[in-house]
Amino acid sequence: MKTYIKVIGLLVVIVLIVGVYIPLLVLNGTVYAEESPGGSTIGGVSIEGLEREEAIQVIRDSVEKWQETPLVIGGGGIEQEIDTHDLQFDIEQVVAQYEKLTKKPWYAFWQKEKTVHMPIPLTVNKSIVQQMEKMGVWDIEKNLQKIIIQASYLKNHEVQAVTNPEFMRTDERIAFQIADFPADGEGVSKIIPLLNDVMLVPNQTISLLSLFGEQVGAVNDADLDFVASILYSVILQTDYEILERYSQQANPAYIQQGIEADVNATLAKDLQFINRSHQLGKLKATIEGNQLKIEIFATGRDKDITVRVSKDTIVKPRIIYRYSDDLKIGQERVEQEGKEGARVEVYRSIVEDGATEEQLISRDYYAPQNRIVTRSSKEPVTVTTPTQNAGANTTDPDLEVDLDGNGLPDIKPSTPEESKQEDGPEIVYGYYDKGGNFVQTSP
Repeated sequence: MKTYIKVIGLLVVIVLIVGVYIPLLVLNGTVYAEESPGGSTIGGVSIEGLEREEAIQVIRDSVEKWQETPLVIGGGGIEQEIDTHDLQFDIEQVVAQYEKLTKKPWYAFWQKEKTVHMPIPLTVNKSIVQQMEKMGVWDIEKNLQKIIIQASYLKNHEVQAVTNPEFMRTDERIAFQIADFPADGEGVSKIIPLLNDVMLVPNQTISLLSLFGEQVGAVNDADLDFVASILYSVILQTDYEILERYSQQANPAYIQQGIEADVNATLAKDLQFINRSHQLGKLKATIEGNQLKIEIFATGRDKDITVRVSKDTIVKPRIIYRYSDDLKIGQERVEQEGKEGARVEVYRSIVEDGATEEQLISRDYYAPQNRIVTRSSKEPVTVTTPTQNAGANTTDPDLEVDLDGNGLPDIKPSTPEESKQEDGPEIVYGYYDKGGNFVQTSP
C-alpha cells in the first residue's frame, strides 16, 4: 500500500512538471527570453528583450549621446562646467552583472521574473577632482558622489553643489574704496548691480569685461574706467594676483596716479585678477548718493597689507615756442601751462606671521604737459650805443643778452646741479619711449 502511494505521488509531480513548466518554455520560445525581465534598465536605458551584445550597444549609444553635453555643477554663487568625457563608463561590466543578477536556475521555475534598475559603474578622472579643489567652497567628497549618481543613471546635466558652510562665511570687510562720481558718470548705475554679490572663489579668474557682458556697450569709456579704477584700488588692498591691468596714462581727479585702470572692450583691454588666498571673497558694490563704494568681504583678515605709491622720476615739462604776427614786439602769450610728468611705481607689502613680502605691482609713465608760449614774430629795432674804450676786451658775467630777438633778456636755463635734490625722486627733462627707455632732452 505504501509503495502504491509513493508511485502515485511521483506521477503527480511529473504531471505538474509537464503541464506547467514545459508549456512556459514553449510559449516563451527560449530560456533566455524567460530570464529577460520586462522593464529592467541599466543607466536608465531599457534593455527589455535584448541579447547581450545588443544591450551593450544600446547603452553605449546612450552614453555617447549623454556625453555630448557638459555637466554643470553650481552652488554658493558659482558654477563650473565638467567635461563628461572625463567620466569613464564600464558598460560591459554592468551587463555581465545584470545577467548574473537576473539569471534563474533551470529548476527554479517557481521564481518570479526580476525587474532591476542598475547604475552604470564609472571612473572619475583626476582632472575633475582638481577642478573641484580649485572651487574651494565646495565639499569635494559629497559633490563627487552627486556627480557619480547623476552620471551613472544618465540623468540631466545640472548638479546642485554641496557647499562648506564654514567656508561660505564672509563676515569681515578686508578692503574698500569710496569715490565721487565723475562729472559724466550717469552710466555707472547701469553696471554696478553686475558687480554686487559676486563671489571671489579661490583660484578662479575674474574678468571685469566678462562680468559686465553686453552692458559694456551701454556705458561710455570714461565711466568704465572710473569703475575699473575704484575696483582696482580695492583689489590692491588684498593679496589677490593682478593678471591684467592697463594704465590710463593720465591722472584722473578721482584716484591717485598709479592706481587708475583703463578698460576698453574694443581694444580688448580688461581688468583681470584671481583670488590666491584660501578664503572665499565676496564683492559688494553700492551707490550712495553721488559716490561709488566697492568692498570685499571674507571670513577674516589673516594678513596685513599696505600699498605704497612712489614717484621714482619726475619729468619736467619743456617750453614750446610759437610765433605770431598778431602780437606786438616783445609780447608773448601762454597758450598752455606746463605740468610735470612722472614715472610711478606701485608696491604692495604683505605681512604674514611676522614675515614681510614686498611686491612691485606696476610701473607706469605719465608724460609731462609741455608749456606752450606764443611770441611775437616781429623783430625789435636794434639801437647801437657808442661806448668808451670800444674794442677793449670787456666781459660782464651778469650781462643779460637778448639772443633770441624777443626784446627781452634771456633767462639762463637751470644747470643739472640745480635740478638735483638731496631727497626725493630724480628730476629730468625728456620722455620714455615705448621700450621703457628714457630719452633725455634739454629744457
